[in-house]
Amino acid sequence: MNLSKREKLLGGAVALILLLFVGNYLWESIKKGFVDKQDKIASLQQNRDNLNLQVTAGSVAKAKLNRLVAQSLPSNEQEASAQYMQWLIDLAEESGLADAQFRSLGDSVEPNLFHSYRFQVSGTGTIEDATKLLHAFHAKDYLHRVLRFDLRPLANNNPPNRLTISMDCEALALDSAKRDQPRPGNNSPRIERSVEDYRANIAGRNIFAPTNHVPLLDPKRTVAATLGLKMDVGIDAKENDPGQSISYAFEGDVPKGMQIDPSTGKLTWTSSELGDYEVSVRATDSGIPARSSVQMVSIKVSDPPPATKKPIEFNVASQAFVSALVSDGKGPQAWVRSKTEGKTLYLRKGDSLKLGDVQGKVVDVGANFMEVETDGKRWTVGLDESLADAFQRSANDESNDDSKDDAKDE
Repeated sequence: MNLSKREKLLGGAVALILLLFVGNYLWESIKKGFVDKQDKIASLQQNRDNLNLQVTAGSVAKAKLNRLVAQSLPSNEQEASAQYMQWLIDLAEESGLADAQFRSLGDSVEPNLFHSYRFQVSGTGTIEDATKLLHAFHAKDYLHRVLRFDLRPLANNNPPNRLTISMDCEALALDSAKRDQPRPGNNSPRIERSVEDYRANIAGRNIFAPTNHVPLLDPKRTVAATLGLKMDVGIDAKENDPGQSISYAFEGDVPKGMQIDPSTGKLTWTSSELGDYEVSVRATDSGIPARSSVQMVSIKVSDPPPATKKPIEFNVASQAFVSALVSDGKGPQAWVRSKTEGKTLYLRKGDSLKLGDVQGKVVDVGANFMEVETDGKRWTVGLDESLADAFQRSANDESNDDSKDDAKDE
């Protein structure tokens, strides 16, 4: 059968269209296969990253748990009760409690977590003895707390100024603690001042007027000065009594040219000779009667250092903490509070982070952590943890990994 020229052209066009359709179908199938594989690879990589973050979060939680374990009673019930009861006996004796009595108030168990023990200490003493008892209790870094503290005058006030003192307390023994867990040290962060300061505020105050407190000032301070350059040092005493002001003055002889602003405590001086110097500064409040504190300032005058490139420091980040991890309609968000700068950064995944000389990029925000990338390296910071501590921990972990790799190579 002979086809006309027009029919041949039409047939060729139909064949070309069919060929293009089949080719496009095959191309789309191949391309879809590549896309599916890429998506699967990306999903696997995301799962791997999430698992790594979970491991890091577990390390942070483990470190916090280890700090709590050091404060725990022994996990052995007999050892825990005996250890804490003996400590209470020693505590009462050191506090001056007379006719002291001790008894157990029972215990309870939170399965797979901790064992709780409750005790009662009672006796007689003065308000000074009660103050010393509470101070020593909170200074001990046990996982414990006061449930009830009761003070009552003796019947007929005989002998005078004596009180019946009774304290109920609770202490915890974590299941993860050792069976013979040793006592923790007396380094609890709950106590900021000495027992003498608490005694003065509680037992030595004037009942007819508020107590005038001594200005808070560190007794010693060391500063560095550079030969020929002006030195500015702020003597900053803290006044806890409202409405009072503080004045500053030197005590004794001072180097030539040294001055202090009596209202601000700013000490200025330009040294002309190398050496070590000491000056005393007295801070006096405006209370009645006025009270004062003295600070000994040690000054070391050195030659100017050679010009060097300033290294990157976590100076601001040491006072920056992740204060909250929240989630809203836009996704998870980390709140970073910079105490040094007095501001809060609200960061999401992909945001830039800059604190002082340190900068990075937020790569993830989890329920208990934030992950940051700095100079191509990732590090994780947990809730209420300073950025400087988290960064240092990451550096230490990386150093340990490198050491392990070197050991394997050897």
